[in-house]
Amino acid sequence: MDIGEKIRLLRKEKKATQEELAEYLHISSQAISKWETGASCPDIDLLPKLAIFFGTTLDNLLDFDQSQVDAAVEALVAESGRVGNDPAASEAFLRKALKKYPNNDLLLTCILEDMQQQNADKSRSSEIIEIGERILACTKDDELKIDVLRILAETYHGMGEQAMAESYLAKIPGLHFLYYEIAAAVRRGKERIANIEKLEDLCIEKLICALWMRREEADEKKRTQIDRKANEMFTFFKSCPEYAHTAESMERLWNEGTIMKIYQ
Repeated sequence: MDIGEKIRLLRKEKKATQEELAEYLHISSQAISKWETGASCPDIDLLPKLAIFFGTTLDNLLDFDQSQVDAAVEALVAESGRVGNDPAASEAFLRKALKKYPNNDLLLTCILEDMQQQNADKSRSSEIIEIGERILACTKDDELKIDVLRILAETYHGMGEQAMAESYLAKIPGLHFLYYEIAAAVRRGKERIANIEKLEDLCIEKLICALWMRREEADEKKRTQIDRKANEMFTFFKSCPEYAHTAESMERLWNEGTIMKIYQ
């Protein structure tokens, strides 16, 4: 049940009109109507007032089941196609999802990553920093926090503010990459598979990035050899179903010459 339907049911139980609820919240009755029809959602700062009005808890008001929310959000992220070739479309899709799940830190982090991909001209740097700080202030997910710290470090670097970039870089644990290797070794079942897949994706990405950096330092003859090695790697990884998607994405970035653009 979404929050608008929950508000409608609680209001009916209390035998209150939309106008009475609106007056209590100091908003328009049209806003209440939009909530109840699913056209919009209440701002997060109104939720405690709604709970007080209905004499209930926030968990009950939100019909809260975190596991269901997490599963629904993860499904939306997968549906967004955000790892494809159109970060603008992915961002637009996820922003619509954010209206249903306001301030969800996973949705915000995915939006942040999509924004970063579109920030070649640095025009969105301020917005990226604002959203990144917002996520850091509320998330309890260490993995998301590391992603945000990385994005903020890269964004400040791109703006030429190296001291700020270093300050965020310093907050990233040095053993972050190693975590997935250890987790894959000590966990079992679905959690182990998830960590293995994450480790594999990171290994491919970092290997390709390292090869590109080596290419940047090479002469023309060596670059030709490196390009040939890269093509062989892409062909191999694309032949493996579990690696194909990551390999295709990295091949596109290689051919565009944009693999390291976020560091510039």
